Amino acid sequence: MRMITRLIGSLFLALMLIMIVMDGAKVLSSNELVFTPLGQIWFEIDRALDTLTLNTLQAIIQRYVHPIVWDPIIVTILGAPAWLICAILGVFFLFLGRTRTRERYKHIDEL
Repeated sequence: MRMITRLIGSLFLALMLIMIVMDGAKVLSSNELVFTPLGQIWFEIDRALDTLTLNTLQAIIQRYVHPIVWDPIIVTILGAPAWLICAILGVFFLFLGRTRTRERYKHIDEL
């Protein structure tokens, strides 16, 4: 299980690096500080794949969870820079998959 969470965390950090490079190219081409929001990337992927996952998620959350959850919470997350969200998720999954210090030095106690 730890290996899977480490892999997921590493994939999120790799996505973070890709998004930083993309934003860096936009900064260099426009000569101003530009960050691509997560919602815009998700919308572009939805449009390219011809799916409606973002609209479906909004309908599910507003109908079955609560409308207040969508507007201040999810909209804020979707408006944040994509690299920041990927960095937070990557660090979180790597933290979940870490090796505990007790288990790391277990073989020393057996000597």
